[in-house]
Amino acid sequence: MLFFYLYIKFIDMISVNFIRNSVLFIMNKSNLGYIGTSELDIFCNLAQRDIYENLFFQYNQFVNKQNKRLTGSEYADIPKNIQEQIDYFATYSSPSEFVFDAPTETWSFTNTNLYRVENLSLVDNTTKKKVDVELVSKRQLNVLINSDMTKPSLMFPVYEKIGNKFKPFPLVPGNYYLELFYLRTPLAPKWTFNLVAGNPVYNPSASDLQDVDLHESLLIPFLTKTLMYCGVSLREPEVQAYINSEEAKQFQEKQ
Repeated sequence: MLFFYLYIKFIDMISVNFIRNSVLFIMNKSNLGYIGTSELDIFCNLAQRDIYENLFFQYNQFVNKQNKRLTGSEYADIPKNIQEQIDYFATYSSPSEFVFDAPTETWSFTNTNLYRVENLSLVDNTTKKKVDVELVSKRQLNVLINSDMTKPSLMFPVYEKIGNKFKPFPLVPGNYYLELFYLRTPLAPKWTFNLVAGNPVYNPSASDLQDVDLHESLLIPFLTKTLMYCGVSLREPEVQAYINSEEAKQFQEKQ
């Protein structure tokens, strides 16, 4: 077990191979069963999405506590730490990822990894100056368009969201382009292997290898959550009870 904790201490990324070896070690130690490669990939992806989506709830929860002066500063600034974990997924679009549809005057974002829109900007292609494009409701849009004083302009552009499309006002001129600042969807973990004498052996050079796509500080919560899914699959109440108790301890420590 000492090696296990030393490995966690010095690891600089969440390796999917490390996660697999850790899960198998913990599960096999008590003869609780074996998890297949495809099953573990699925459980890792579920655990990853669960943790990712819960970050937003945690951030809101601790910001409320911060407003009540119930959190600390510097290393004890929990909202800042959670924001860094979320910012791991922050990215900007490129001009080629937007496609204009003339009949509907809408722009489609072609990258399929969009999880949440944070900001839309109108960028001058010559000066590279940016102007924020404000999201408005349909009702607000009608009021703005019909008013001479608040009519959208290149200085104060707005847009409405129609499904997965963006409709800016005014129309984007030829020397401008749209830039999206957004949070991407986590990449699904995949442990790659070769079969040697009928047994899967880790293949780190495979082109489709994908490590766990989370901030490295989330290693322990991710491992705990993955074990929970494995326990559900194996229907082992001891594993489930242990993981639940560990999560309860972590929750109490954060109060």
